[in-house]
Amino acid sequence: MMEHSRRSAVHAVFRLAAGVLAVGAVAAGAPDAVLGVVHGRFVFRAVEADRALAAALERIADRAWERVSADLGGEPTAPITVVLAPTDEAFNQFQPAGDPLPDWAAGVAYPGTMTMVIRSYHVVGSPRQDVGTIFVHELTHLVLGARFGARPVPRWLHEGLAMHEAGEWRPEQEWDLVWTVLANRVPPLDELTGAFEKSEAEARTAYRLSDALVAHMITAYGREAFGAFVDRLAEGRSFEEALIGAFGVSASRFEQRWRAHLGRRYAWIPLITSSTALWVVVMGVTIAAYAAKRRRSRRIVAAWAEEERESGPPPG
Repeated sequence: MMEHSRRSAVHAVFRLAAGVLAVGAVAAGAPDAVLGVVHGRFVFRAVEADRALAAALERIADRAWERVSADLGGEPTAPITVVLAPTDEAFNQFQPAGDPLPDWAAGVAYPGTMTMVIRSYHVVGSPRQDVGTIFVHELTHLVLGARFGARPVPRWLHEGLAMHEAGEWRPEQEWDLVWTVLANRVPPLDELTGAFEKSEAEARTAYRLSDALVAHMITAYGREAFGAFVDRLAEGRSFEEALIGAFGVSASRFEQRWRAHLGRRYAWIPLITSSTALWVVVMGVTIAAYAAKRRRSRRIVAAWAEEERESGPPPG
């Protein structure tokens, strides 16, 4: 799931009308196979086989829009087009020739045309994701892109905020970040965006770090302050200026706090889940049980002695 480049977005302007119809042509061989449903500010495009999926997105669209727009501020004036792509060809329909999207991408957003394209089929080798989660993720990209206009959006903010709004955090992400922190592989903030362009494994870690970073900002400084931070970036302020204006901290101080948070949040987890820690717990329970048993035995012996004193000496 991703927000694509301005170059691709501009290219999509000239292919939008024909491209949306191509969804039906690819899947059913006829343009009239495309369903077009207008729902408030949304326009859903899908083939007949994906009618139920489009209807499911219609049911959550308004609520998702209200939450995301309230969190990010601003309001796009153009309608939002949602294309459900039933094939690889349809999914890549807005891309420049020779520049297909990654196999693992489940959706893509084009803020320049306020269009999102979502795979309506499962990609072999990738995790099956709820289409509603993908929808909210891509919607966040569109709203944030509209909020910034022609100004570039930091990639970590784009992806981290989209994951945060969609609630994509999973248990396996905890362990990925545990090993990243323990191996000292957390890149400086000014290098985090570049990590998205490396290997798939490094890109996935960059996504998870970005999600954790946005969550930390909101939790540590408050949602209102985070909104002010986004506002300043959207106005064209530098990262340093936005941090000082919204959070009252310099970039260097913020990064120190961020790394300290990662250490507190993730570095201790293996200490309580390792085999050594397990044996310590087992030994502790065993010793406690043994001590309790000794105390019980002493109480029983003391009770017997008391009974003997009260009953007097045994008959001779």
